[in-house]
Amino acid sequence: MSNLAKQALKIPKGISIKKLNNSLIIKGSLGKKKIPFLIETIVTDKNLVITNKLLPEFKKEKFRLNSKALQGTTTALIKQAFIGLRSGYRTQLKLVGVGYKVSLGLINNVSVLILNLGYSHTVSIRIPVSLKVACTKNTAISIFGSDKQFVNNFAAVIRSYKKPEPYKGKGILYQNEKIILKEGKRS
Repeated sequence: MSNLAKQALKIPKGISIKKLNNSLIIKGSLGKKKIPFLIETIVTDKNLVITNKLLPEFKKEKFRLNSKALQGTTTALIKQAFIGLRSGYRTQLKLVGVGYKVSLGLINNVSVLILNLGYSHTVSIRIPVSLKVACTKNTAISIFGSDKQFVNNFAAVIRSYKKPEPYKGKGILYQNEKIILKEGKRS
């Protein structure tokens, strides 16, 4: 376990925390997030202390939880929420391939991402309300949101429609991803 989880977390400016039953409600300029926890947390004006003691209702034998691991996980989730609710998370994708294009559109008053990926049809993906998606070029997608897991999950969904292949390097790639090309058949 990291020693960072043992230290008190400083609550950044612009972030408010409310403890409600077995969860923390964190509010910031980009929205709010609810984080459930199974271990004891102490909220003061400027600090948040996360202990490695299980809450009384989870001390039963049937759970068999590792409280030290939960302490590190809870600390990481809260730190991600602090960053996400203050400045947000951004993931960028690029389309590599002849004729691969992306655009934004509306279908039945719902925002969708329209992808041309070399198939005989276009692929339409519904954009979640909590995310902002922009097409900076016709081959670049930028995804922005306050929840790191949600942003990266949506990027993975988009990428799953055309994963990069190792022979020509075509597909949907993350912005800084490099594909190591395999050698083709020799004649």
